[in-house]
Amino acid sequence: MKYDWLLFDLDDTILDFNEALNFAFYETLKQYGISSKEDLMPTYKKINRACWDALEKGTLSQNDLRHERIKRFLKAIGSDHDPIAYSADFHLSLSANIYYVGNAEALLPQWSKDFNLAMVTNGFKDIQRPRIEKAELEKYFNHITISDEIGVSKPRKGFFDYTFEHIKHPPKERVLIIGDSLGSDIKGGNDFGIDTCWLNHHGKEAPAANQPTFTITQLEELDEIIR
Repeated sequence: MKYDWLLFDLDDTILDFNEALNFAFYETLKQYGISSKEDLMPTYKKINRACWDALEKGTLSQNDLRHERIKRFLKAIGSDHDPIAYSADFHLSLSANIYYVGNAEALLPQWSKDFNLAMVTNGFKDIQRPRIEKAELEKYFNHITISDEIGVSKPRKGFFDYTFEHIKHPPKERVLIIGDSLGSDIKGGNDFGIDTCWLNHHGKEAPAANQPTFTITQLEELDEIIR
């Protein structure tokens, strides 16, 4: 086999974050008594995406992101609720339910028998750790890197330096990263010098400057690459 290590993103690669978000978003609105004639999800998603893009570009820190996206969202909808308290309750709801991407639940046990697996995720520890534990993912992964715990996020070199130090510096040509984000997973892997596999859920085109080594549309297709 060509690869010894498979580095997996978590959100929308192993676990379906959008399903968890749909539950948590409306549950928290209800909890805080926020109602509107229009669906507020597009407003939140636009603000959230802008904040994550800023994180990937290095113009917003992980710590600032924690409350900034909620602060901007509450301001946009004219709410005076405390963004810190709202964030805490929102994060608690986000970690409450587990949904898998495709056939990930069945595929992970197979891959963990033949490869070393590491999880590499940008996210908050108070969201990611409970989700990882509820899904019982630790038993499949030799190592887990969560950006909030180490203070640096994908696609930064420091994130990958940290991960490689903890997986004992395998040859880069023996490592493949798999993820759905061009901006963090694919750019980070490309810049670090490892092969990349883009889980392209929506049939988008990758920019010429950030081409993945491989592209798949569902996790099952990964077997054709790694075996």
